[in-house]
Amino acid sequence: MELWTLWTHTLDAALSLLATHFGFSQALTIIALTVIVRAALLPLSLTSAYRVQRNKEAMERIKPKVAELREALQNNPRELATRTMALYQENGIVLIDRLSILNLFSQGVFGIGLFQSLHKTVFHSKFLWIADLGKPDLWLTVLVTSLMLVGMALMPGATHDTSMLLMLAIPALVSVIAVAALPSALGIYWATSNAVTVVQTLALRALLARRRSVAA
Repeated sequence: MELWTLWTHTLDAALSLLATHFGFSQALTIIALTVIVRAALLPLSLTSAYRVQRNKEAMERIKPKVAELREALQNNPRELATRTMALYQENGIVLIDRLSILNLFSQGVFGIGLFQSLHKTVFHSKFLWIADLGKPDLWLTVLVTSLMLVGMALMPGATHDTSMLLMLAIPALVSVIAVAALPSALGIYWATSNAVTVVQTLALRALLARRRSVAA
């Protein structure tokens, strides 16, 4: 708990630094800190997303072979598991990617920490069309929803995989409901973070397109 308290105090200090020494408004401090941290984490998150997509493509390629193994070894589950794992290793498929776990952990630590920091802050200013950062805003909720939908639609293969869309839609729906009920300051963080995610997804698509062109 002491380590977590130190982390939230660090985020408080960072917000205060941006506001005091750079003259940022409350909204701009949230945007700036979110962009700075997400940009610092971008190499990790982009590499993790690239590995996940590469794993997914490899899984699609070997799906017929996996089906053959299941058919041939349906009465020998131990051998089936051994042969399947060997097939995964041959094709460079990693079921438990430490980098992806680290990415989720770091994103969660920042997001939850900043959420707690902002939740205890007293907001008294406005930003653009938002009259009070301490109250929910309908159009900000629409913006967050739009950015989430764009990010989901840009995910490689998302529009062709209904199960993947459903998995992404559930947390997106929960987030939208939360934004509609929470202070706009938290909505600004969500919108900024989603905007960075859209940029990251565009970068991922560019990397995948380059890899395919080189392979061709």
